[in-house]
Parts: sequence; structure tokens; C-alpha cells
Amino acid sequence: MASDGAPHCRVAVFLAVLCFVFADDPMVEIASGKLVGKSEIFWHPDVNINRTIQIYEGIPYAEPPVGDLRFRPPQTKVGWDGVYRATKFGSVCIQAPDHLEVIPDLETQSEDCLFLNVYVPVTHNTDQLPVMVWIHGGTFILGSGSCYYNGTPLAAIGDVIVVTFNYRLGPLGFLSTGDEHAPGNYGLLDQMAAVQWVHDNIEAFGGDKDMVTLFGNSAGSLSCEYMLLSPLMQGLFHRVIMQSANVFIKGFFSTDTSMQRKTAHGLGKLVGCKRETTEELIQCLRTLPTENFKDLSDIKTKDKLENIIGQTLPNIPFPPVADGYFLTENPSSVVEKMAFTKSGLDLMLGTLADEGMLFIAHGMPDMWNEPELTMNKAVYESLMSILLADVRMQTNQAVKEAIKLMYINWDDADVADLDYVDALSQQVGDDYFICPADASARAYAKAGFNVYKYHMTHVPSKSFWPVKWMKATHEEDLPFVFGWHFVDGMNWTLPKEEVDMTLKVLKYWTNFAKTGNPNLPRDDATFSEEEARHDWPLFKVPGLEYKEIALTMSNKRALKAKECAFWNNFIPNLMKNTDPDMKCFADEDEAESTQKTPT
Repeated sequence: MASDGAPHCRVAVFLAVLCFVFADDPMVEIASGKLVGKSEIFWHPDVNINRTIQIYEGIPYAEPPVGDLRFRPPQTKVGWDGVYRATKFGSVCIQAPDHLEVIPDLETQSEDCLFLNVYVPVTHNTDQLPVMVWIHGGTFILGSGSCYYNGTPLAAIGDVIVVTFNYRLGPLGFLSTGDEHAPGNYGLLDQMAAVQWVHDNIEAFGGDKDMVTLFGNSAGSLSCEYMLLSPLMQGLFHRVIMQSANVFIKGFFSTDTSMQRKTAHGLGKLVGCKRETTEELIQCLRTLPTENFKDLSDIKTKDKLENIIGQTLPNIPFPPVADGYFLTENPSSVVEKMAFTKSGLDLMLGTLADEGMLFIAHGMPDMWNEPELTMNKAVYESLMSILLADVRMQTNQAVKEAIKLMYINWDDADVADLDYVDALSQQVGDDYFICPADASARAYAKAGFNVYKYHMTHVPSKSFWPVKWMKATHEEDLPFVFGWHFVDGMNWTLPKEEVDMTLKVLKYWTNFAKTGNPNLPRDDATFSEEEARHDWPLFKVPGLEYKEIALTMSNKRALKAKECAFWNNFIPNLMKNTDPDMKCFADEDEAESTQKTPT
């Protein structure tokens, strides 16, 4: 991230302490063998806590997915003799080098990347601790469990164990041939293996395997919901926090095995593995050097593949798929039908007020250094259809006119220099995140889940992004959830009111992990009238109450009800009526998506 005060994740991350104390190196024994970690003292002048945190970094949770294990499910890690020194992050997974500004530890990337990290607060209580397992975002093409996600503040302030991990990305994690030779979803299977590792080993760290919360943002949030819907994940977790994304988003999941096969063969042509059959294609791809895959996760690869196969691809060319094993059908269909294998779980989900600004920023990089962004009508009209989540809408003129009717400020539409930035930002944010979250919250609440919904409106004083005008956009909640203010190496000093907001967010998230309710229990010794005023209501239909994540932490209701009726009800009907040949928002031919269990 190229901005003043940006995090430097490979620098040794020390907590903000006036005097730093090294404790004896902690040691645990897990199924694979003995681990030695390191101890750090958490102390900060803005929070009255002085606590030792035991940290274990770079623990391998599966065998390296290299050679013949490329494009296969992760294999159980073989045990080791002696003591494994878990005091340094493992390599991050392969991703495009142009992501280096966002992922500073990319220089360590390798195919041997299936590592996890554990943060354990030392306690004199004999009770086992709740566990929070973080799944990082990055559109399934970039990111890692080590960069940005220091679990120490959550562990120290919230009294929970935090686990972060890497999983395979891009084509190495999600390429599918639509058949048994490469069913896809290897990155999701890595995630399942990491959660299984937690279930099998976390008791050795003092954790409770029957009180595991999955939480993630963006693609990590989607992954949490895939875990919730997969028939393979029974009993491995108990609560879920979904930050900014869910399965109703269009363009990030595929049931079209024909398209998957074409894309895979297109990739083969790009890298010199043009073959007649999918079996021969995968055999060839397994022989290529790792370096050949480093440039295959960016937007340029998508453009090249579209030229090769002559078709428009979804938002990412290698998305999660219905593989007939981890996910047997389109997850959005499962939620719509409420055909859950799990019910009555605790669920928290939420969005940010200016989610769409991130997409505008990616389309206008020449404006990043400007103090503010303005947009005239011509630019708005050139971008508004390109940025639609579902590519099938982009050529439907009736849909585009309806969207303009909803989002343009018609009171001033005749003003020559009217600014259209907010119109586009709100359109994109509602389309991709806010209205899918509304549909999801309603479905889960109706199915008997305990649902807590939030919406972050606070514009932070210090931005996650190197852009000056993006407001409360995508991922701006991360510094509050992970308490970056309390991590010295992050250089993330906040004003007092935002420190207080950070502490409230940390408490909400960890309270939820402990009890399934973000509110402090009323019998807690620290419960106060202020706590009562900030109680977070359960989301119900009707009612539609949610928590506004801001300095005041107000309770509100019916977030963008009109806009979400537009996206979730009106637009699908309009699509059907204006293009009867299009099965809008329905699954592709499910008969094509049946695939064999991977080997």
C-alpha cells in the first residue's frame, strides 16, 4: 500500500509497549509434533490491559500442494521429529506481482504456502477459550493470512484465540475443467483443511473446539458462507461473521461447466499447454514451473482469456464452482430455498456506506492522488453499465434506464455540472454488497438463525486505501476489527474518538464469538447504562433493525429498503419481461455441474 503511514507487514510487528518484555518461549504438542512459538507482552496506554500473548507463526496445516499435488485437494500434513520452530510467517500463496503495493509480504510467495498462525492470550482461568478463525479477502486472487491480520489485539482485549491462514489463490486455487480431472475449489478445500486443523488441534493451545467462529471480509466473507452451506463442514464451527460479501453477489461463482472448461483450455494456450483433453491439459499444467502462474491472476489475464475463448467472463476468470463435492449447487439457490444442512446458528453480517467507491477507484487510477473526485454525466453513463455485477444486465437498456431513474438526483438533473460520483457509488455498493446482504439477512432470519446486522457509515480519519476520496469504502472496517491502533508496527495512530470506536468494535466481535450475541451479558460485572444504550438488536422480519458502526453506535432499521426492493425484486422481474430468453438470476444448467469427488 503506497501511502503515508501504510502498514509494513514483513517488518517484525511489535506491540506498542514502553518496555518490551520477552517471556520464555511457549511450547505445545499437536498431532503433527511439537511446536515452539514466542511470547509478547500486550500493553498500550489507551487500554488498561497488560497481558502475555503466545504467538505461533507459520504452522504447516497441510502438505505443500506442489508437483503432482497441484490442482488436488490438500493432503494431511505428515508429522515431524523434534521441535518445529513456529516463530516466522510462512510464505504467501502465488499471486500477481502487481499486487505488491497491497500485499507487502508478496516477495515471500511460494506454492508451498499452506501455513497458519495462532494467537493465544495467557490466562489463569482453566476454562477453554473461544476461537476466532479469520479467512482473508482479496477476490480469490490475492492476499494472505499474515499481512494486516495481527491477531494480538483481538486476543488480548477480547480474551479469545485468533487463527489466521493462507489458502491457494487464482488458477492454482480455483481452476476447474468442469470434470473429475480438475473439479476446482482447491482454495476452499484448503480453508476446510485449516478449519479441520483447528478442530483437531486447538485444545492443545487452550481453545474450545466447540466454540469456533469463522469471520472474514470480501472473498473471505463469501468463503465463510460457503463453509456454512457446505455439507462437509458439519460440527467444525458454530458462529459466522460475514463482512461485506455474501452468496447473492453476482459474478463470483460458476455452475457453467462448459465455460469452466473453455477457460481452462484458454489458460493452457496462454502458458504453452494447448492440449486436446482436460486430462492432458492438467497433466501439462502440473509440469510447469511455479513462476508461470505468477502473472495469471490480474485483470489482464481476464482480458486475454476472453479474447482466446471469445466470450465474456464473470468478474474473475477462476471463481469457486459447484464441484459436486464441497458445494453441490449454486449457494445462492440453497439460501433462497433455505435448504440448510445447519440451522439455528448465530450469524453477524454487514456492509459499509460507500462500498462502491472502491470499484470507481480501480477504474480511475489517474485520480488517486486528487483531493476529491467529481464525475460528469458522460463519465457516469460510460461506467454505470460496465460496473454492474451481473454482465447480463450490461446490454439490457431497460435495466440501465431503470437504474438511472433510481440513482440520479433528478431534482438537479438539468444542472450542467451536476456531480454523479455518489449516484454511481451508491448504485455499485447496493448492487454488489448492501442489497445482497439484505436478501441474505432476511433469508437466514426466516430460517431461524440468530442474525445481527451492521452498516458502517463512519469515514475513518486514516484510510486503508491510498486514495483520498473513498469515504467509508470496502475494507475500511478492517483497522477497527483488528485494532491496528494498538499494533506499533502498523503506524496507525487514531484520535481518541476512533480509539473508543475501535474498542467497541473489538468487544462486539469477540462478545459474539463467546456467546452468539455482540452485546455484553447483563450479568457481566462491567455492564453499565452506557452498555445498555449501545445494545445491538437482533435482526428480524419485520423490524429490520441493525447497528450503525460509527462513533455513536446508533441502532437503526430498514437499511435501504427501497433500493433493495429494486435490486432484489424489481430488476429480476424487469429482466425476465424485457428478455424472455434469459433465465435471469437462475442457476445455469445444473445437469452440467455434477462432478465426481476429487482424488
